[in-house]
Amino acid sequence: MDGSPVSSRSLPFVIVVASACVVGVGVARTSVELMLVLLVATIALFGLIGMRAVFMPQRGDRDSDLDEPPADSRLKLPRLLFYAGAASIGFLNVRPAAGLTLSDLIFFLALAVTGLTVLHDRLRRDYYVPQGITVGVAILALGGLLSSFGSDDGSQSVAILVRLLYLTLVWFWLGTIVLENRKHVENAVLCWVSSAALSSAGAVGQYFYGDVIPGGEVAWGRMSGFTPHTNNLAGLAATAFVPALMVAVDSSSRTRKLVGLAAVASISAGILLSGSVGGFLSASVATLVWLALRGVSQRLVISLAAIVAAVFLLMSASGSTLAPAPIERFQQVTSKSGVDSQAQGSVFTRIEGYREAWSRIRENPVIGVGLDEESNSRILEGHFVHNILVNPWFSAGIFGVIGIVTIIVGGFTTALFVLQRSSSRAVELGTAMLAAYVAFVVFAMGEPILFVRYGWFPVAMLIALRAQVLRAGATERTDSSLRVERRLGHSRAAVS
Repeated sequence: MDGSPVSSRSLPFVIVVASACVVGVGVARTSVELMLVLLVATIALFGLIGMRAVFMPQRGDRDSDLDEPPADSRLKLPRLLFYAGAASIGFLNVRPAAGLTLSDLIFFLALAVTGLTVLHDRLRRDYYVPQGITVGVAILALGGLLSSFGSDDGSQSVAILVRLLYLTLVWFWLGTIVLENRKHVENAVLCWVSSAALSSAGAVGQYFYGDVIPGGEVAWGRMSGFTPHTNNLAGLAATAFVPALMVAVDSSSRTRKLVGLAAVASISAGILLSGSVGGFLSASVATLVWLALRGVSQRLVISLAAIVAAVFLLMSASGSTLAPAPIERFQQVTSKSGVDSQAQGSVFTRIEGYREAWSRIRENPVIGVGLDEESNSRILEGHFVHNILVNPWFSAGIFGVIGIVTIIVGGFTTALFVLQRSSSRAVELGTAMLAAYVAFVVFAMGEPILFVRYGWFPVAMLIALRAQVLRAGATERTDSSLRVERRLGHSRAAVS
């Protein structure tokens, strides 16, 4: 870890408490709200302490100078295509053909080239996607298939299931093949962070020049960047924020650190200009988790201070447009009309969607309405289920919610495996990916998203790191067996 650590490991928790108190004082409008915020902050504090105890291994138990396994030159082209796909994830409104994004097409090309290479050169590549995630996807797919029979558009529902299988198991498996060592994962993360930064830069362009991006959106002072909706930008930027911070602070080269600093500045602007409370909160939670697991260095303190200063400048600059400040935006989305008690803020609009979805779930908790848009819009009457747990239950039935919970837990157990058994440099990378995954899960609790590539990218990288550990262990066991066989052979020869 770069930089000298600040005096105590408890400093991250002091930061957590101080941040929670500041937010509580700034947001709460009554003493009851203030007490509620402080209670949540206290619970979060103990949660972070427990997370550090569970996820962080003993530093002395690992070798920080493990040799990187050599890369197979035959997989160089698929790996470069994988990098290109990661670098285009942020451009969600660029859809060249069949409604597929640019990253979808590039990753599919990478998969095709990888398959041809494996078959032509007869490469042996084991399936290293964790069993929990595999089982979870299978359960969710089963629920989706059963629900598709009674849906309004069964063909679209099944097509979404096929996309689900591709975006999870197939894509995760592709990452375990082409990303053969830690440096490959670092390169892929840098490409992904750069795409989020460039998409956020598009929001800055919209801020100054208006709705100038085809397929983008500027609404009520909120910008979407190179995504079709402001919440898409919020989720993308919030998920990539901590990895960008990691690149800026922990990279070994000066060039990457400069790229990371530029990415942090751009992504921070993207979060603010998106005007999403969920994006702001999920990025904040992810940062606190990262600080609790990583620890605090002097360089990190300076970097965070610079980021806070830039955020305040952006907040003051937003006063010249229709974009609300974060605290004002929080009050807007939680507002409620005093006349007819109808929802004005988006929080109450989402609660209405939850009510309608839960009413349907109570009627038939086993079979959902289907994954197609027509069935969802007919039953919800224009509302959406803004929750990654309720949405699968509503769409794919009981198997859907069991499947998604299994997948989410599988992502965290994969992170635990990486943090406990990888080398020190890989642990730094895995910690940032865990924090990014936390950001996505928190954000998805309030959005109608399920399988978006930018959200599951951290899991793909954790699975790739896990596969590297397993391959290294298998190679070590094979080498050990060969040494034992040679010694036995020499012993028999000496006896004879």
